[in-house]
Amino acid sequence: MANSSLNPPSTLFKGLSLADHPSSAENGSQSTPGRSSPRTFDLSFSSPSSGPGPSSSSDGVFVFGQQSPNQNVSSRNVLQFGGDDQDCSSLQTQPFSFQSLHNMTPLPSRSPSPLPCRATPQQQSSQLFSSFMTPPARTTRAQSTSNSQVPPFSFNSLSSPASDRRQRSLSFVSSAVSTPSRTQLETPDSSYMASPNPEPPALVIPYDTRTELAFSHALFTSVFQDALKEGPNIAQKAVKAIEKMQAGNPGILDSDVSKLLDDAKDLQQFQGSDTRTIAVLGDSGEGKSSLINSLLHFPGVAQTGDIGSACTSVVTEYRQKKAGHTAPITIDVEYLSAPEIRDMIQELLWSYRQLYLPGVESDETSEQDYNRYMRESEQAWSALHAAFKHKRQFTKKFAQDMSNGALERITGQLIEWAQEIEWPAGGVDGFWTSTAQTADECVEHTKLFMQDKFWPFTKIIRVYLNSQVLKTGVVLADLPGLQDTNLARVRATQDYLMKCDNIIIVAKISRAITDQSLKYSLFYVLSRHMPTEWEDSGAKRLNVAVVCTKSEEINLVTARREFCGPNKTISIATMESLDSEIDTAKSSGDRKRKKDAKKQQELLLVQARNEHVKRNLQTGYSSEMDGRNLDVFCVSNKWYEKYCPKGNNTFVDASGIPDLRRFCHTLTADAQLNEAKHYLRSRLSSLLNSLDLWANSSLDEPDKIEELDDSVRAKAKEALDQIPNLVATFRQDFTECFQEQIMTFFGQRDYHWDQAASKEGLVWTTWHWSQYNAWCLNYGDHQTPKRGRENWNAKIIWKMRMELEGQWDIVEEEVTDVFSAVLHGAMSLLDSLKSGLSHSLPPQHVNPIAQSINAQIQNLKYKMSREERRLHAEVRVIRRYASESNYNSYVLQDMIPQYRSAASQKGMCIFPLNHSL
Repeated sequence: MANSSLNPPSTLFKGLSLADHPSSAENGSQSTPGRSSPRTFDLSFSSPSSGPGPSSSSDGVFVFGQQSPNQNVSSRNVLQFGGDDQDCSSLQTQPFSFQSLHNMTPLPSRSPSPLPCRATPQQQSSQLFSSFMTPPARTTRAQSTSNSQVPPFSFNSLSSPASDRRQRSLSFVSSAVSTPSRTQLETPDSSYMASPNPEPPALVIPYDTRTELAFSHALFTSVFQDALKEGPNIAQKAVKAIEKMQAGNPGILDSDVSKLLDDAKDLQQFQGSDTRTIAVLGDSGEGKSSLINSLLHFPGVAQTGDIGSACTSVVTEYRQKKAGHTAPITIDVEYLSAPEIRDMIQELLWSYRQLYLPGVESDETSEQDYNRYMRESEQAWSALHAAFKHKRQFTKKFAQDMSNGALERITGQLIEWAQEIEWPAGGVDGFWTSTAQTADECVEHTKLFMQDKFWPFTKIIRVYLNSQVLKTGVVLADLPGLQDTNLARVRATQDYLMKCDNIIIVAKISRAITDQSLKYSLFYVLSRHMPTEWEDSGAKRLNVAVVCTKSEEINLVTARREFCGPNKTISIATMESLDSEIDTAKSSGDRKRKKDAKKQQELLLVQARNEHVKRNLQTGYSSEMDGRNLDVFCVSNKWYEKYCPKGNNTFVDASGIPDLRRFCHTLTADAQLNEAKHYLRSRLSSLLNSLDLWANSSLDEPDKIEELDDSVRAKAKEALDQIPNLVATFRQDFTECFQEQIMTFFGQRDYHWDQAASKEGLVWTTWHWSQYNAWCLNYGDHQTPKRGRENWNAKIIWKMRMELEGQWDIVEEEVTDVFSAVLHGAMSLLDSLKSGLSHSLPPQHVNPIAQSINAQIQNLKYKMSREERRLHAEVRVIRRYASESNYNSYVLQDMIPQYRSAASQKGMCIFPLNHSL
């Protein structure tokens, strides 16, 4: 078959490897006739914690074709992909790009230090002052490594047409695929003299996010990035080799070859799929959407409000573009399912009709409570009216009918009308997809589902775009604020929040200045979503960071008095020097010089306050962070948007956005590194070993090949037949643990928990009926001027929650144990298979098959680790719902019907609520 071909497979695949080493002849060894020389590759990348240096361990050396003649691989000659050996030390000063789109970051020096370096407050102010007083630097452009130039861009090029807005010279998405050139500053020496003929104004080079320095991590090194870029190149070579072989041998069309070709095509591009979701949480007017625009480096893509009104009514995700996305922006909208629409309508009706309940209309209702019920009723009517205003029968009188059975009739009618809603063209099976060329067009599309008749029934919006912060697997989620009072909508937000990996709480910096306002303003929004967990353990089980916005809003006189002086952040000499500079500029009529000096003073004071707020927050919450430091960032979206087009890196850095973007990368770096290693070590390695095995088998006799295939398949089937037993044992062990630790414990302690809940309920029967009614109307969590905040739901389950803490800990530990057991069992089976095949196969086939099995073991380890993480997350969510008292908690789901039934009555008749506890 292939032996007679002009291009036998063993020849076509000769050049395919993850590392080209000298041939066997050069090493003094003889090549096997008819076989290519051994091709080795080393993928022993350093771990995230061990730094960027490559490992020289022989365990990391793989052999493509046969046993490597030399297992001792120098640490200075690893990752040699398809060319001459590269000295890793030569890469120290070379920039790299992540998948040719990532930020350009130099490799950390041999003595790595934190990036960027932090100066002490006095040093920082001195450096800033010195840089300001130095004569203006001339800007030059370093030559790009590819001799290509980065074209000029417009700040609004992706958000609005040129005719609509004043042009700016910045783009947030570059189309250049070469390594971007860096900006260098030439500072004049002491002999520098101004030219008698004024030079033309220097070209303004806008701020480029690709030049931001990454933190020190194995993922962000030239060695690893070069390997990651070479992987797809090897897959492309494999595709060409297979297609060339098929073209020269039309008879080779078997399923194995087709499968190898499909696998090679899939590996031609690497895009990480292991993401981490960061929930951006904050009330309206705090700057959430503006912060997201800044982080994305894409102005206007997240709609912002000018008058403090809420613009985010639906959870909106911002994700990195997928390989198949060709437009600048792709938008996916997911609608509510039929059961979710039914729940939404029921909650909207209740919220609207509660204003007309007997207890609410009573004179005993406080003005504050009545105004809130009115506001909630108006919000619910707004949503209902938007959805059903086209129906003539839908009126306020229709919705206010309080007669017996009216609520059920109205609900049924609205559900029937909801099924008749005509969604925008392009929607299929509950999803709607569209594209946008600009941010303005994106907002127009998403606005359709955040207002009018569609927004009550929109579940989530996903926006895919190209952004630096998203390229390492970050997903930014803009969550609605607390202004949404609809129970179904709040539940959806809380459910989403529970499943997020990290939380960023956004609040204006003015709210974080005084200690008295810290807890109420910054963490109020989080405490409302997770009241019990926040009260019991603070942020010990949560990955929380705080972002204080609008840092540029500062009273300069007050700030100078507080932060300038002896033993303070800013020295008196520094400020007096700037005062003198301002006076000199005034007397000489140099307006620009005066303006620059004033801006320098403002910058110093803003940074001093930022450090003050950061220290206060970290100190104030140190006891609630379980030994960790609270991550705090003070940012100015206004500065970032203003100074990016001007290329003013000092003020861009001072905006805090680059630091926050770097922090986001730290949350995903380990996951991205592991997935990239999996791509190279397992998926690509498996493909190459399979190709090697297939190519070498073509040199054997057909009958012998068939005999070998039968032998391999039989042993593989014997191993695979034992996998279901491993899975069954895994399921049984975990189920038994959950049953014993949780359900059986429930049965043993249920009576005691019931007694404790009833005891709490008896206390509430002593309350005045109007207060009792107010708590029922607010689902058991309320406060009045005469009675402080009290959460009935938390008190109902307090004893159960405390006693189950240890049980839940055991269940979470069991997740790790059962995954370890099933992984160990599967690896033992694969090792046994490898050992058995090594004694029954010809020598030339043993190593490729062994390497293929090794690759599958690595593949199994990686996939199992991801599944273990998912199960851990799901168990924690269930634990929270069982232990929490928020709107998604199990206790509140059971109590809401009872609360509403009691609230619909008047006077002492509501006390039977206690019997339902």
